[in-house]
Amino acid sequence: MAAVESDALSYQVVGKRSTRPDGVEKVTGRVRYRADAFAPGMLIGKVLRSPYPHARVRSIDASKALALPGVKAVVTRADFADVGDDPPMHDTLCNLMAGDKVLYEGHAVAAVAVDGQIYNGARFQPISEGAKVFLLPKLTGG
Repeated sequence: MAAVESDALSYQVVGKRSTRPDGVEKVTGRVRYRADAFAPGMLIGKVLRSPYPHARVRSIDASKALALPGVKAVVTRADFADVGDDPPMHDTLCNLMAGDKVLYEGHAVAAVAVDGQIYNGARFQPISEGAKVFLLPKLTGG
């Protein structure tokens, strides 16, 4: 078998730069993605997550968030059905949203649905003001 020199081969695609007609629009931020679109009546969801890795949730007062214009719903663990001690369902529910105890940093504590036309990240602050948590000591292995 004879050795083929690389200079003799001429590829049309491999090793060549591809043309990206939308590259400039993407880099400059002018491209509109589907997630950027708003439809009339569309709701935006925001999840309040715990900044603590191990804490007990004493109470969540959603009244301040519900009083804001455009807020349609606030969901906490109290809004979920009680599944009893069925291990697969109970474990899934405990991991889905924190009930009386936060299990890890970033654990969902509450969720808010707000009208997309007036969405503003600052509007979700009152729900975190109404959440009362009690910090538990960190557990370490060993």
